[in-house]
Order: sequence, then structure tokens, then C-alpha cells
Amino acid sequence: MARKAAHVSIHGDPLAPLGGSHHGGQNVYVKELTRHLGALGLDVDVYSRWEAEESPVREPFSRGARVIRPRVGPPREIRKEKTVDFLPELAVWITEYAREHEAVPEIIHSHYYFSGAVAMHLKREWGVPLVHNNHSLGAVKQQALGEGDPSPSLRHEIEYKIFRAADRLIATAPHEKEELVNLYNVEPGKISVIPPGVNLDLFSSLPQVEAKQDIGYTTRDFLITYVGRIEKRKGLDTLLQAVHLAEDDDLQLVIVGGPPSEKNFLSWKELGEKPYRPYRNLVEEYGLESQVTFTGGKPQDQLCRYYSGGDVTVIPSYYEPFGLTALEALACGCSVIGSRVGGLRHTIKPNRVGLLFDPRDAGQLASRILALKDQPELNRTFRENARPYVEEHYSWRSVTKRIARLYLELLEAHS
Repeated sequence: MARKAAHVSIHGDPLAPLGGSHHGGQNVYVKELTRHLGALGLDVDVYSRWEAEESPVREPFSRGARVIRPRVGPPREIRKEKTVDFLPELAVWITEYAREHEAVPEIIHSHYYFSGAVAMHLKREWGVPLVHNNHSLGAVKQQALGEGDPSPSLRHEIEYKIFRAADRLIATAPHEKEELVNLYNVEPGKISVIPPGVNLDLFSSLPQVEAKQDIGYTTRDFLITYVGRIEKRKGLDTLLQAVHLAEDDDLQLVIVGGPPSEKNFLSWKELGEKPYRPYRNLVEEYGLESQVTFTGGKPQDQLCRYYSGGDVTVIPSYYEPFGLTALEALACGCSVIGSRVGGLRHTIKPNRVGLLFDPRDAGQLASRILALKDQPELNRTFRENARPYVEEHYSWRSVTKRIARLYLELLEAHS
């Protein structure tokens, strides 16, 4: 095992509160992976750009793991696309910090394309192997979102360079490996398929009736849970349209996401602000005011109440590289309905733990929701299967051991 590793996750601070414009699955992935690597005895520095002036440069968060925050760019959240402007400064800052603090690693692991761009520079400076996680692919995102894709045109060029410079690419599911081969001409032998894991201690099943009442719903309600960022590619407009098309007053939808909030629900006035405004307008248009509640973003240790209390968790994304939300919901014993895209096609086993539907097809989603409502025995079977399925395939302990073995393989070849 390498004594020291550097993880480069420029916009994915493992300690950032979830629910912001770009705080989501990658933050969770980096935090869980690095803390488990630390538990295996590895010394890990995670480099993430500062987003608040008061945040410390160096902050330990688990055994052997700490976040290092380069003082580059403004001390606040910025749009991901603007991060590209700061890549040269970030590369220099990290290089100098590692030299001054005797923190040059034996292996680098980067996350997302502009972290990979910085990591290429570090690989050349330090002469060590580079592992890269995509978390999303520019070519696939462009196909899914079209003109709605905010990524800069430079992204594709950067990705091509990363895929040739990296010693190994980690694909989270078989479809991603196929995309790397077919869209980027990557050699198949350079790609390892290793899925993310889920924190089985943090995400565990609570008694449904108690959890449902705890978050303000009754046993009469068929509760649909959505957990995720409030942005277009997540498909919330499709979900709201599906609830409208279902024409069933017993359906209740709780939307957990957006800027962090300690309130149980947001006021109508608050929903007039970004990022909620377009979805409040849809709620008004469809006449769903009595069926839809927004809570704002919640910390991870509160999410199990919403997953456990829900009768089904819906993930209606137009584009989803993997979809950690599905694993979290399943770990809490909740069945899942997801759009047939990206990693959701592999994590949601149809007719075992949930159902799939065609992305953007609100009518089909409505029929899937009503199928589980009208067939409680079927939904109960899915819920009973959910936790054992996740325990068997997606524990962080087993995932981390696979990545640690990959590190060893690369270090032996490098030496």
C-alpha cells in the first residue's frame, strides 16, 4: 500500500454542505472513499478550492485524511464552468504546497475533468501514477442536454488529454466503460469498472410509519421522495408533470434539495427565489399546491428519515453518470423508480428493488408510481429486497479495497 496519496477534487470539497449548486454525489464519493482509504492506513490529502474565507487551509476529517484548500480564485462558490479559468494557478499552488510541506504523494487520484487537468500537471511534476474518475463525461452530457449543457467547449479537449495521460480510469458502471471506448477511443485495458459505495451506517432503515409521521405525513399518504439538486438535468419538471397526470389526491411529493435549510418546509415566498422559482410555477400550473412540499437541502444524517418515510424514491434525471441517491434510498429500505439513463440502468434492478422508465416520459413515470401505489404487495417486496441488495454489492469497505488493490498494482508497475 502506498504511504501517501493526493486526491484532486477541485469543486468537490468532502466537507462542503450538500444541496448547493454543485455539491452532491462527487462530494460524498470523495469523502467516503478517502476516509475509508485512511482507515486502511493510507495518508490522504484532498485538494479542493476554497469556497469561504474562514475555511482553514488544512482540515483533518478522518483518520489519515484531510482536506487542503488552495487559496485560488474568489473565496466563494463559483459556477463549475468558471473553474477552468483558475486551473494554472491551482496547479502551481498545489505543487508549491506539497513541496513546502513535504507532502509529495506516491499516487494521484483526480475527480472530474478540470481536476484531471490539474492532476496531469502534478503527474509530470512528481513523476507518479495518475488514476482518474470522470463523475460525468462531456460527450454524453452534451448528447443528453443539447443546448442546455453549460460545459465549455474546452471540456472535450481536456478530457481527451486526461484519458491519454492517466495510468488508469475508473468507470462506475459497464456503460461508462463502453462510452469511454466508443466516444473517446480509450483502450479497454486502461479502464477498471468499480462502482461507488454507500455508507451503510449513515443510511439505514427506520420504521416507515414513524419516519413518515416524523416528517409531517400520514399513513394515508402515498409519499414520493425526491432527494437531489434543484437543477434542470435532474428532471424535476418530469416528476411534477407525472404527479399531475396521475390524478390521485393521495399522492404526496416531498422535494429535498437546494440551499441548506433547517426548516421542515419552505414558504411560498421562498419558493419564488432561485433555484425553486421555475418549479413553483409548475406546481401552480398543475394545481399541486396541496400535494408538493419543498424542504431545502438537508444534511446527510437527516436523509434517512425521508427515504425511510417515503413509499418510493423517484430519480427522474435526464442524465445521471451513476446516481448515488438510488443506493442511499435502497440502503434505507425504500423502493426506487429511476429514469433509464447512465448508472441508474445498473443500480436499479427492475422488478427486484424498483422500476425504470424512459427519461422525460411523464406519462410512463405516472403509471410506474400508480403501479406501486395500487400494488402494495409488490412495493413491499421491493422494499424488503432493497437493503440486502445494497449490502451485497455496494458497501464502501469492499469498494475501497478494490481501489486500494488498483493503487498497489499501479505502484508495482511504476517501480
